[in-house]
Amino acid sequence: MSNPTEVTRVNIFGREYTIRGAGSPAYIAEIAHYVDMKMRQMTDNATLASTTKVAIFAALNIADELYQKRDKYEELEETQNSELTSLADRIEQVLSEVSHSTLPSFSNDSNSSAMIEATAIQQNSTSDIPR
Repeated sequence: MSNPTEVTRVNIFGREYTIRGAGSPAYIAEIAHYVDMKMRQMTDNATLASTTKVAIFAALNIADELYQKRDKYEELEETQNSELTSLADRIEQVLSEVSHSTLPSFSNDSNSSAMIEATAIQQNSTSDIPR
């Protein structure tokens, strides 16, 4: 950020203005040029008698651009939030599926029960062997 007391001279619609602001002189000059361009477009499209009317119509056009950009930004933000929620849900689903598939599955059939009992008997019998 530049020094807030920095002064920038700009020309808007044939008049010179001194702008004091926190922005860099290049940024302030760019904005002033944009406003000047918008005001000149107003006079290209219609014959307006006063500078005040030109400025008001230019301000209305700039405000319209701002509102349109804001609406597009909000739409994009909603779309991204929806997509992120969808992706997060999908990630949770896949992680849930993976964690369930890596757990050993025990069925109630007699072979599984016999295998568990045989393992338990083998562990108990080897621990009872004197050394």
